[in-house]
Amino acid sequence: MITKEEEKEFQKPKLYRFWNFLIYGSLIAIGVFLVYLYSAYVFINK
Repeated sequence: MITKEEEKEFQKPKLYRFWNFLIYGSLIAIGVFLVYLYSAYVFINK
């Protein structure tokens, strides 16, 4: 029989995985955008 505490423990990793994906994905996207912006700036001022 599954208790409420065990049920919460099963749900936590999914939530953590979702938030990790969201946080790291957004940070990587921002980093890629900044590299693109900087390279465009260098290319325009060349």
